[in-house]
Amino acid sequence: MNGTPVAWPLRAWLWAEVFFGLATALTLGLDPAQEQRPFAWRISPDAMAALLGAFYIALVPVVLWAAVARRWEDVRVIVLPAACFAAVQLGVTLLHWDRFLHHGLAFQLWVVSYLLPPPIFAACWWWQQRRAVAPTAPADALRRTDRIALLLLGGLLSTESIAALVWPAWLTASAPWPMTPLNARALAGYLLFTGLLMLSAAGENNRRRVRIATPFLIGLLPAVAVQLSRFPSQVNWSHPRIATGALLFGAVALLGLRLAGPNPSQRLEST
Repeated sequence: MNGTPVAWPLRAWLWAEVFFGLATALTLGLDPAQEQRPFAWRISPDAMAALLGAFYIALVPVVLWAAVARRWEDVRVIVLPAACFAAVQLGVTLLHWDRFLHHGLAFQLWVVSYLLPPPIFAACWWWQQRRAVAPTAPADALRRTDRIALLLLGGLLSTESIAALVWPAWLTASAPWPMTPLNARALAGYLLFTGLLMLSAAGENNRRRVRIATPFLIGLLPAVAVQLSRFPSQVNWSHPRIATGALLFGAVALLGLRLAGPNPSQRLEST
């Protein structure tokens, strides 16, 4: 297949993202308990740390896939959402600077992992786009219903995330466990990445090129469910946020499964 090769600076940084993603997934994913977890700030309760870790667990397959992908067009969908996500988390860090543990290695890795990506990803996106191949072929376009679902779900997640970033009480006042403004804004950053990724996929409008995002979309719900189930006593399971979150992430997962499947038109042609 024709395409634009991934330039070495972008590939090198994608491998750096693999390192940052694995490090955080291992820290928050495997050992979210506070007494065992070295991290950039003290996340409490442990269920909160487990939830943040779930996003990294679901994201690791995507960054690994991106790091070995050969064509720019096959990784483009994640680049601008990743740049925005890093910029937001850096802003959250600066806004809540006094809450961070400034002298540990975990904090230094946290700052580097969010300070460098915005300019690096933006520069790589500009460089690669100048050399990109022709736009999406009509035969590869997303199904209309899938594209509408991406726009609706992505828009909903992005809107709620921006509301929580500006007004953290949007989450702290309606959370199934005690949540600080820092934790609410950090979580909003992860939700914003999810929403922007779906909007980016809708804009790409190509089944093959959005497939790289599907492991994250599919894996987020089970990762969140497993992580929260490790601390059942800390979660108010009857809280409305649990039900609405399950429905929302369930819809995201179902859409991810549809996008990961074969193109219906290709299936009809083969028969």
